[in-house]
Amino acid sequence: MQGKGKIKVFLVFLSLFLFAVACDDYPKDPEGTLDRVRGGTVYAGIVENPPWAEIDGGTVSGIETQLVEQFAASLDAEVHWADISGPTAMRALEERKLDIVVGGFQQDDPWKSKVGFSRPYVPGKKHVMAVLKGENAWLVALETYLSRHESEARELLAETQQ
Repeated sequence: MQGKGKIKVFLVFLSLFLFAVACDDYPKDPEGTLDRVRGGTVYAGIVENPPWAEIDGGTVSGIETQLVEQFAASLDAEVHWADISGPTAMRALEERKLDIVVGGFQQDDPWKSKVGFSRPYVPGKKHVMAVLKGENAWLVALETYLSRHESEARELLAETQQ
């Protein structure tokens, strides 16, 4: 290999090394959502859409509300369900006043341009949960939890269809 070729190879490897060092804590949360939530509080909202999420007299229920409660518990956190719902909850998420909003959203929902969405978490369905856009560690933690508890999500869905 000629001298210039060796230099190019060296520069490529140096660039890759520097990138790897800079991304040591990837994925990151610019707002620190995951760190704030651990041992603390998840601020959640609902867009009513039975059987995924419902509010009745201030009591929340549904497949996704149960999954969020369990996810929060896995982080030693509590869920504070906001008194707002519907589009107001989605705007609050967009404005970073909530950490997550549930409501049986589909991955092609129009809100996807304004908020983040998890990957679909029920096989054969396109249901996603809405999260803060750009809070990647938070999103990865949620998706990891949902992936590991896929069977529970299917069981909850099956119970509602009986």
